[in-house]
Amino acid sequence: MFGFIVRRAQATVDNALGQLAYGSLVAVPLLVALGFATAALSLRLERTYGAETSHLIVAGLFAAAALVGWLVFTLRTAAPAPGSDAPAVDREAPVAAADTKHAPLAGFTPADRELLMTALTTVGPVALPGLLRAVLRNLPLLLFVLAAAFVLTRPGAAGEAETAAGDAVSASTAAPAP
Repeated sequence: MFGFIVRRAQATVDNALGQLAYGSLVAVPLLVALGFATAALSLRLERTYGAETSHLIVAGLFAAAALVGWLVFTLRTAAPAPGSDAPAVDREAPVAAADTKHAPLAGFTPADRELLMTALTTVGPVALPGLLRAVLRNLPLLLFVLAAAFVLTRPGAAGEAETAAGDAVSASTAAPAP
């Protein structure tokens, strides 16, 4: 009797996880493209207005986009749904200071936290094998991305060698020949 409900819940969770995975497949290249577009815009503005002014313009554009996103989010969560007689839910309800067990979930009401934790503990054992399969299937790609991030974030050894060579050249030209 309950098997149908469990299978239906599993199918719903699998569908939601699939949509999340496919959504991230679209979002990640879009974010990379946004990064390159920002770099190109910054270079173009730098040629026109200079380095400091162009960086301020790009920062202002991002601040304006964040402000618009904040306004849309605030208006969307504050207004009740169209055709609904229910009052808007106050998402800014104070959270008890003694509840530090769920500190990362501080923005949620206690009922939302309990519902989320129940869903995660219920879905976790079902979703974990699929997530592990996806990670193991894409392990070479993940290792390549991690290695590239490691190489790109390290200070360059070639730059240090060039600096040392430049110091040696300047020291030899500063010393008079006997």
